[in-house]
Amino acid sequence: MATDVSRPDWWRPNPTTPDPPDGTDRPAPPAGRTARVRALGAVAVTVVALTGVGMLAARRRAPGPPAATGTLILNSSPTGARILIDGEARGATPATVTLAAGGHAVQLRGAGGTSRSMTVDVPAGTQLSQYIELARARPTTGRLIVRTSPPGSRVTVDDVARGAAPVTVEGLSPGEHAVVVIARDGDPIKQAVTIEADTTSSLVVPLAARDGAPLFGFVAVSAPVELQLFENARVLGNSQSDRIMVAAGSHQIEMVNRALGYRVTRTVQVAPNKVAAISLTLPAGSIAVNAVPWADVWLDGNEVGETPIGNLAATIGPHEIVFRHPDLGEQRRAVTVTLTSPLRVSVDLRKK
Repeated sequence: MATDVSRPDWWRPNPTTPDPPDGTDRPAPPAGRTARVRALGAVAVTVVALTGVGMLAARRRAPGPPAATGTLILNSSPTGARILIDGEARGATPATVTLAAGGHAVQLRGAGGTSRSMTVDVPAGTQLSQYIELARARPTTGRLIVRTSPPGSRVTVDDVARGAAPVTVEGLSPGEHAVVVIARDGDPIKQAVTIEADTTSSLVVPLAARDGAPLFGFVAVSAPVELQLFENARVLGNSQSDRIMVAAGSHQIEMVNRALGYRVTRTVQVAPNKVAAISLTLPAGSIAVNAVPWADVWLDGNEVGETPIGNLAATIGPHEIVFRHPDLGEQRRAVTVTLTSPLRVSVDLRKK
């Protein structure tokens, strides 16, 4: 009988036993061999499963690329406003905050319940500076500082005794008030002073001469922004006053706007009963502007070029920047340029 070489040896029940007739069941393979085959299959499945779990865990543990960040510098007038960024408290102004690149909702809360909200777009790897003027409840009264040379003279305002000079009178209603200075050994000197709401006026009355000639004059300051006026570290008033009375003679007037980082001193000669005018031209700060994808830029109505623009000169103080794109429209930004740091303004015209 011929041997069937296509069948494995383990299939043959006995080499001396003849092949079963066609159509009959073949004998089953040995039990031990079947168990080993099944065990090897289970091990292979387990190895594949463990390999897949390990690869998934490794994928989860693998660190992603670092998030892009930028820096937002916030200044306000007055300072000390509480900062909320995306609803999270981030200190008080002035402050420098590192944020993820992109848009953020910023809110500043000042004293007296005042607040300002805005949306800023922080570019990756750059600094964006924002200066915010917080609305304040404007006082309805003003104040008056009266000084005499020499000091010590009695002062009345609207026939009400206010003490000896130097003296500060608070809570004066806007309008004209009658000031009388009574020297110890001389006649009363009368002066009408105009008070403005939320301003400090100053009156300096020299008493040394008695020849009847006027011994005082006035200083008037013209500037595009509000300035506080000082002499020898004493407050004289501010540039919003029409004029400030000072003793006749030479004066060194210091003019300051702390929010803008501006301070300048001028020496003026004040003639008796005359007005010494001081006119100021403010210095320029720097602006860097950019837009996504790009934009033509106007500053205070004047076209200045296409973004990106760096080191754009602009006088300190408030300005308006307009970004225009032929397909994406325009966006406007009210900004304030200071001398403390360059101003960086960036917009994404794809966001409305």
